Amino acid sequence: KVTVSVLFCCPTLNMATKAKSKKSDNVEDVVVQNADQAKLGQIIKILGRTGSRGNVTQVRVKLLAEEGRDAGRTIVRNVKGPCRENDMLALMETEREARRMR
Repeated sequence: KVTVSVLFCCPTLNMATKAKSKKSDNVEDVVVQNADQAKLGQIIKILGRTGSRGNVTQVRVKLLAEEGRDAGRTIVRNVKGPCRENDMLALMETEREARRMR
């Protein structure tokens, strides 16, 4: 059983539903383009809980890109919400890494 978690909530989704007919087409196009940029990653190890109240989990993620510079890379990310090993994450950006826990 594999679950997929999304780390990025696009604030333009609310604008897309409130926009008028002419503008809504343009806004919806932008939302679709942002969703296409998400890269998949698989949690390979849970490093621990972090955050002021322990509500964030720090995990090591292996990127599942087939080509480019992200192919086979592993990065450390913070995940809010429930997660387990072998879960899939949709990452909107893969440039930044989380700071390591002490």
